[in-house]
Order: sequence, then C-alpha cells, then structure tokens
Amino acid sequence: MNPSLPLDVTRDGSLEPVYARLADRFAASFPLSLPGARTVGREAEFPIVGQRGEAVDMRRLWNVLLEADDMQAEYGLASAGRPPFIVGLKGYDYSYALEVGLGTIEINTRPCRHLFEVEAIIQAAVSRLVHAAARFGWRVLGYGVQPASPPSLGLMAPKQRYLSLYRAMGDPWLWYTVTASDQLQFAIRRDEMLHMLNYGNLMAPVIIALCANSPVYAAQLSSFCSAREGVMAAIRANEHRHGMPPAPFTSLHDFVRTLAQASYLIVREGGEVLPNSRPFSAHLAANGPDFQAFLFHDHYIWNSARLRAAYGTLEVRPACQQPWGEQMAAAALILGLAEASLPILAYIQNILGGDYWERLRIYHQQATQYGLRAPQPAPDFLTTIVMQAQTGLRARGFGEERLLAPIWTRLDRLQNPAQRARMIFQSDGLAAMTEAVAIRL
Repeated sequence: MNPSLPLDVTRDGSLEPVYARLADRFAASFPLSLPGARTVGREAEFPIVGQRGEAVDMRRLWNVLLEADDMQAEYGLASAGRPPFIVGLKGYDYSYALEVGLGTIEINTRPCRHLFEVEAIIQAAVSRLVHAAARFGWRVLGYGVQPASPPSLGLMAPKQRYLSLYRAMGDPWLWYTVTASDQLQFAIRRDEMLHMLNYGNLMAPVIIALCANSPVYAAQLSSFCSAREGVMAAIRANEHRHGMPPAPFTSLHDFVRTLAQASYLIVREGGEVLPNSRPFSAHLAANGPDFQAFLFHDHYIWNSARLRAAYGTLEVRPACQQPWGEQMAAAALILGLAEASLPILAYIQNILGGDYWERLRIYHQQATQYGLRAPQPAPDFLTTIVMQAQTGLRARGFGEERLLAPIWTRLDRLQNPAQRARMIFQSDGLAAMTEAVAIRL
C-alpha cells in the first residue's frame, strides 16, 4: 500500500471504498423506525420591503423582536474582520434567521406532530414579524423573491461563508440575496432514504406547477412563473447543483459518488472558510472518508430534495413562498405527496413508461416557465396526483387534507399564484402587485 494514500483509498487510486464508508456513515444518521406519524417542520422565507417595494435591511428588526423575553439572540462571525453580529433569534417553537439577503428573513419551526401545529406556529411568528416591520413602515411579503431590488453584493449578509461563495461563484451567487422559498422537512426511516430522495426530486415539477410565485423581480416581468427556480437552474448547471438531478440515484453509494464530482466551493482550513473550485473527490483522495467535510459540502448542493443527516429528515425545496391566505398550501402538498409516494410513483411509471424521469425533467422546465399553463405529461396528471396526495394526508388522521383547498382551486382555474401576480403586474404595475402579496393579519 502506498503510505502517502489515506486509509480506504486503493492502490489504483479508486475512491469507491471511501464513498462506501461515507454512505454507511450517512445512513446511520437516520432512524431505523419512526415512533408514529411523520413529524414535520417548515422553513419559510419572507421578503421584507419598504414603501417603494425595495429590499430593506431586516437586521434593524432584531431589537424589536427581542423586546419580549422568549427569544435569545444567536451570533455569527462576520467577514473581513468585522465583529460578531446577530444572525438569528432562537425561541422554543420557532426561530428567526438572517438569510443570504439582508432583505429576507427565515422562520424555522420546531418538529411538529401535524401541519395544524406548524400553521399555528408560523402564524404566531409571522404576526410578530409583521408588527415589528410595521414600526418602520415596512411590509412582509407572501412572495418568492424580492420584487423590486435586483441581486447585489450590497444586499448580501456579511457572513464569512457567503463571501467565500461569492468569491468562488461570482455574480450568480448573488441571486440568493433575493430569493424566498417555502420548504418542508419531514421525518424518514433509514430504509426509505433512497426512495424518498429520488421521489422528492421527481416531484419538483408538480410542486412548481402548483406553487410557483416569483414571476417579477428587479421590477421587471421575467419569462418564468418561478424565477427563483428558473434562474438557479443556470448556476453551475454542469454540476446539477439545483433542481432535479439528471437521473435518479441508484444507491446511497451512488449519491455520495455523484456529489463528490461537484466542486466544493468552501472548505474550512484552520477555522477559516475559503473558496475552492476542485471537485470534492480531490479532498477525499487526500483525506479519506472525512464525514464532517462531506456534510459541509452536501449543505451547498441545492437539489429540489435533500437528505438532512442532522435531523433525520428529507427537505423539499422547490416551492416559492406562498400568498398569506394560502400559506400552508405548499406544506400540505409536499407532505401529502410524501405520504402517497408509493401509489404516485407507480402511477407515474405506468403512465409515462421507462423514460419517466426525463419526461418529468422536461415538465420541470415547462412548469418553471408557464406554471399551470404548461402541458401536463399525461391527461389529468396533476389532478390524479393531488387526489393521491389528499388520500395520503387523510390517512394520517389529523384532517390535514383540508389544507389542500387552495391547491384544488388553483387546479380548477389553471392558475397558480405566479400567474395571478403576473396578471396584476401587467395590468396595474409593480406597486399594485407588491401590495397584493403583502401580508395582512
């Protein structure tokens, strides 16, 4: 054995044993069984804007949100030698977090038994946020992107890792300073990791068609219903860091191997975060099965569905933030899709055949651009899938299927939130559209 090679790297330089070790370690982070119904948690990002619809610096809200004694400030290291600053507030039910863009705030719930518990927590957190923002004359939006302010370095939060990503990726990284998604995490068992990962990515076009809500950004009408997905698809497109992967993963080993081919944009060296453009496989060749480095690398691969080892969950990402009156629509759809994964997957494979993955990748592009006006892959395709999702939610026994009501309305009208926002923008302009998506309690 070559003494210069790390343990697990074979004499011919093969990294397959390293990938196997990482896959096993990754799988061990997920539970063998679930004690009951899947727990759920929501990560909801909201743009905050001033009177002209422009992005504001939401850090001015921290002191207002801290006036009650149920939140604790969390600090992070700034870039360029700046002193530590508040990056979030932590409470029992929910937390607020600074996002990549200074004009966006993220709300995270604790794990919940059902979606009604999630709904109550989000309502409390958003109510508090809206009242805090109103002190400055600002508005919180139920919308998937900053409507007026373009991506810019001036909007980027001064975190070390964000600056490193900017150095590594350049201007495309700045798109993250304006986006606002509505993500759901739900608990999964170890034996369903691969299935749920592939299936979650496969459902991206279904979620986008029904939940896109970002047609206008930089005060201009884009060519997308989901600009947040459409623009991100072009960032490092050859590495497939966003949206649907080019093919389903064949195993967790294959999942690790595939991720290792992407560049690891940031790496910790002596505690400092530095940019790097080499494939992650180069790090593994030099260091062996570095699990913590793999988790750090995996965190910056933004596919539509991601396995989260820290929580034993699947995170589903492609929904834009929803209009406030329909604020649980994406969460209900995603959880329903998960609970009905087996019958829905069987239906898709039966109706679309062996090239079902590629056909849904094409639909992904079309839904991102045209929303519910995109040609569906089969007659009544979305209706059939939503019916199955409704059945999946009903089987949980909490009555959560009622939260799908906005989804059914969108299907009936063939109009998702982005299509409604686009109509308002075209008829009445940016100010009217921004007013229409502002949250009112």
